[in-house]
Amino acid sequence: AFMVRPRDRSEISAIVALAAARGFAVVPRGGGMSYTRAYIPSVERSVLLDLSGLDAILTIDPDNMFVTVEPGVTWKKLYETLKPMGLRPPVFGTISGAAATVGGGLSQGAIFHGSTQYGTVSDHVLGLEVVLADGSCVRTGQAATRNAKPFFRWHGPDLTGPFLGDAGALGIKTEATFRLIPWPDHMIPLSFSFDTFEAVWNAQNAIARAGIAADCFSFDAAAQHQMMDRTSLIEDAAALARIVRSSGNLFKGMKAAARIAAGGKGFLDESPFSLHVVIEHRHMEAATAMAREAASIVAAEGGRPLPDTVPRMTRAQPFGSMDQVLGPSGERWVPVHGLFALSDGLEAMSRLQALLARHAAAMEQHRILPAILSNPVGASAMIIEVLFYWPDTPHPLHEQIVSREKYARAMRHAPNPAGRALVGQLRGDILDCFADLGSAPFGIGKTIPYRANRAPGSYGLLQSIKSALDPNCLMNPGALGLQ
Repeated sequence: AFMVRPRDRSEISAIVALAAARGFAVVPRGGGMSYTRAYIPSVERSVLLDLSGLDAILTIDPDNMFVTVEPGVTWKKLYETLKPMGLRPPVFGTISGAAATVGGGLSQGAIFHGSTQYGTVSDHVLGLEVVLADGSCVRTGQAATRNAKPFFRWHGPDLTGPFLGDAGALGIKTEATFRLIPWPDHMIPLSFSFDTFEAVWNAQNAIARAGIAADCFSFDAAAQHQMMDRTSLIEDAAALARIVRSSGNLFKGMKAAARIAAGGKGFLDESPFSLHVVIEHRHMEAATAMAREAASIVAAEGGRPLPDTVPRMTRAQPFGSMDQVLGPSGERWVPVHGLFALSDGLEAMSRLQALLARHAAAMEQHRILPAILSNPVGASAMIIEVLFYWPDTPHPLHEQIVSREKYARAMRHAPNPAGRALVGQLRGDILDCFADLGSAPFGIGKTIPYRANRAPGSYGLLQSIKSALDPNCLMNPGALGLQ
């Protein structure tokens, strides 16, 4: 029915209370980076809450090692505020963190920078402030205790968890507190080439179990090509300067930047799969020992050293241009993923490759390119993500967030509804395929068949919580399958 951009929590409470009294649903939107229709209203009488105006960093407490932020803060803003202070959340954001927000990440689930060692962004939440369906406001964690700071989560039953990954179905997050860690003084990037996914997977698993890497992500050949083609970082003098600054040592930084500039983009051309690792520690001796251990693990699986361009670039500029939401030539792209136990990944990859092979002719007809990446999440889980690229006219969202040059390039593509429909079908088929192996994908929104894949008792408990907090189902109806 209409959209509102509140400026503070009191306005959110008033809007939600008024909407509830008039029978309007309330749907929260953060940075708009969801690809599971999380913030798309499912009923006509809806109020869309644009939370990007709540973008304050409220408290930085280095004595007690926590930070409290509003939901509209982007991961990039949080990073740039804390980095000069030598602090960060253990997992410090997503690749799309220039636009993706803290509230969106906590509502949808998020990983990347630091996730191999530290898990998900939600693993480091100490407490929340949430506006419920009647407009009332509650706090969770130690902040709910009289006269207490938000320094601890586990005082009594955990009431924070239900609001993490809820896609806004249980309430509107208005504050979040994260624990902080010191930035490690030493960082060692490593890259390797592999001939098979099985070898990459075994190496990633062993590195994740050993707990020696903050980041450990892999690409297949298609993903490598897309990544290198869509970034101008290697030719960008300003970006190379960032690499120099991020190295902490002028001479070493200049050597690294010169190596990258001289190597160009072609060093991945002969690699069917590549693995990129970031080792970090307070002490150089420990970082060096962990890097040796990682290299030994890789060598045992037949991996070969590559220039460390990719992980070095990723850490020098963790939140790149939003032009990346379109492909190198302005193609549309959309991902789909599954999160697996480490021991189930090879079977998941085998089934995925068989599914893609069955649709190879149709994908070729519509010029759809699948690219695959994987990343450990803590010591027991691994994400496999498929990115589908295809020529098509851009979505209106693209015009809002990419440069004029990139958008003009995208506008050269003719509408491709058949290709778009096939991508939608493939995403659904992959979700079904992954569900058979117990996948736990992030970003449930209104796309992932969450209800169908949950045990009846577990989903019944969620429905009971929903009924208690939102008896008229006015908080983002349809999210998590709740109607």
